Amino acid sequence: MKKLIFLISAALLLSAYTLFAGPYETTVSKKINQAFSESFSGATNVKWYTDDNKTFTAKFTMSHTKVTAFFGSDGTLLATSRYLKAEQLPLRVISKLNKRYPGNSIYCVVEYTAGENLVYFITLEGETTWTTVKSDALGKMEIYSHLTKA
Repeated sequence: MKKLIFLISAALLLSAYTLFAGPYETTVSKKINQAFSESFSGATNVKWYTDDNKTFTAKFTMSHTKVTAFFGSDGTLLATSRYLKAEQLPLRVISKLNKRYPGNSIYCVVEYTAGENLVYFITLEGETTWTTVKSDALGKMEIYSHLTKA
């Protein structure tokens, strides 16, 4: 469990760091490009970003879905994230969400994968609240954040 939390935290930090640290568009080494091509055959509109030349972020489209992949400088795939539609969530997760949060609608779903670990961040919109729930594929959930609308 600690490993999962660490990997998810790393992916979130990499995402936040990529968004706020002023990354710049770049090209990558053959090694990273080859690892990317092997992992994401059929990817389109690929753009690479870095801010430290140690971690590289690929933003691309695959099967009409926006995907972000994080690579180390040695070509190792560190983590991925992608936006999902609500109906793409596992049935267990949807069922538990409907039971625990009646009257809320799914606004946004982001799937994070690091190694064998997979987690969903699901933002729910209620009449007066925004709630982000973190869930694994089996439906084990916890509230990640909860905001009251102004």
